[in-house]
Amino acid sequence: MGLPVGHGWIEVKEIVELEGRRAYHIEAQGRSNELLSTFYPIHDIVHSYLDVETLQPLRFEKHQREGHYRAEEVVTFDHGARRATYRSLLNQSVKEIELPADVQDLISALYWLRNQPLRFDETLTLNLYTDEKIYRTELDVRAPFLLELLKRGTFRCFEVEPRASFKGLLVKRGRLWAYVTADAHRLPLLVKATTPWGQMTAVLDESSIPTTLPARTSKRFPELNIMSDKIYSVK
Repeated sequence: MGLPVGHGWIEVKEIVELEGRRAYHIEAQGRSNELLSTFYPIHDIVHSYLDVETLQPLRFEKHQREGHYRAEEVVTFDHGARRATYRSLLNQSVKEIELPADVQDLISALYWLRNQPLRFDETLTLNLYTDEKIYRTELDVRAPFLLELLKRGTFRCFEVEPRASFKGLLVKRGRLWAYVTADAHRLPLLVKATTPWGQMTAVLDESSIPTTLPARTSKRFPELNIMSDKIYSVK
């Protein structure tokens, strides 16, 4: 109904040493606001560590609080051995997961997408790790159009819709559409998703849109700078 329900942010915090590799430490958080928290409090924290050279995930941590649901997990990726190790910090269970040649987690997939040479009416594919499984995911890219955002301007954007399958079966968990600028920044301005409670939208905060990103333009920009902060408000 257009009511704000929370906010979140994602940032590259630092470069760290991890198992002998230099990695970007990326942290993402999402919180429900006071209104939603009265009956369904949410506070999710996710950490992803991306190899500086390959931008593939080396480690993924999830700390999830949604209503009565809890999840605490750590996943380490060994791309040489084609294996990921999942550990639950709640019940201490351990699970080995076979990996394909190229795989991304939920956070690293965003930076993977921003580095792709997007062309409209094409389909990109990636292997996505989430919830102890690997999903073969197709991303449909639609022709760029002018997207108008209140108090932010009008931007030339691609619409990207992911469709995931597991063992050949289409995974139906609602739909999601992401709108990224049609320039070298590939800045994610808007996300729409269907949820059990209706449609949710997340729009990039005004302060997180670079001043070097003018509205109403298709001009190309320099290469993406991964060390940038993004703040979202969610409705």
